[in-house]
Amino acid sequence: MPDSSRPYEALSMLEGLLALSEAMLHAARSSDWDTLVDQEAKRRALAETLPDDVASVLPSENQPIARLLIEACLRCDDHIRPLLAVRVDELRVLLRAAPHTQSVSS
Repeated sequence: MPDSSRPYEALSMLEGLLALSEAMLHAARSSDWDTLVDQEAKRRALAETLPDDVASVLPSENQPIARLLIEACLRCDDHIRPLLAVRVDELRVLLRAAPHTQSVSS
């Protein structure tokens, strides 16, 4: 007998992924990089728990909802990526400007 709660769990997990994606976007826009990293780790962990067959778990009437949730997550990623690229460039400049130190071994 199939587990009738699986479709609802899968949708709930996708909603959780979107909430984490939105939190990541907010953190990136606020230059809160520690929170971004934390939320991304949580999102990755949640994504890893999604069933491999998520599309087959969902009834056909829930698949458009799932698609919207996934597309919204991808849109968040699309907005985060350029913000993150700017931060990486800033860090490169800082690293180039930092004095080079050599370690001394005894």
